[in-house]
Amino acid sequence: MFIPYQLFHTLISSSILLTEFLIIRLFAKIIFNIFVVKKIDPIAIGFISNILKYIIMIFILISTLSNIGVRTSSIIAAFGTIGVVIGLAWQSTLSNLASGLLIITFRIFKIGDYITICNISGQVTKVEVFSTQLKTFDGIITLIPNGKILSDNISNLSRCHEYRNKITLGLSRLLISEDLNMIKKILLDTIYLDQRIIKNSKIVIILDEINNISINLTVFFWIRDFLYEKEICSDLTNIIKNNLELYKNSCVLWIHNN
Repeated sequence: MFIPYQLFHTLISSSILLTEFLIIRLFAKIIFNIFVVKKIDPIAIGFISNILKYIIMIFILISTLSNIGVRTSSIIAAFGTIGVVIGLAWQSTLSNLASGLLIITFRIFKIGDYITICNISGQVTKVEVFSTQLKTFDGIITLIPNGKILSDNISNLSRCHEYRNKITLGLSRLLISEDLNMIKKILLDTIYLDQRIIKNSKIVIILDEINNISINLTVFFWIRDFLYEKEICSDLTNIIKNNLELYKNSCVLWIHNN
């Protein structure tokens, strides 16, 4: 009778365990919806939900083992010893966990922000317990350990509203040495006419170098939308080149943007 009873008890405990895991999923979903209604930061929602889920799962597992007759006191003691060993062996992992808490606490960035970290630029799509997920401008999903994020410089592009860009060009000294003022006027007019340029910002034209062959200039200007930075700079580069060539053919030796 002992074996059937023990088997029956084990089946009941397994059923309870399965039910409790289903309840965990339901509980996590309810907590998630509450956080969404309260308009809590999505980063905090995912992070806190995961932490709560893991903690509850551990308690449920220990409770189930106790129900089927396993002495949990020895297991808990073993977990304590194992925890010390794991803590020493997984220092970097625990560092990632602590860094994740700091990221949420100080709101260094949020879901949807565009950041540059560890020479990787992209949009934050998820912040998990141990890592942060970025989607680069090339569409590549990249996971960066949270500990590495806090140990490096972080550039949050989404928190800025003005972005400086530049175009450098070399003009034929032979053709435009007497027309620098007109060249500057053409550059200013061309940039101001572009609706994507911040109108009240100062456009600066710097004379970098005059040598035997060329007169080299750098033009600085400001835009609002960094997502289209390359497109804007490319368009302006072509328009500037065309306008200068219309003024004096073959005067542009080279031109490029950053």
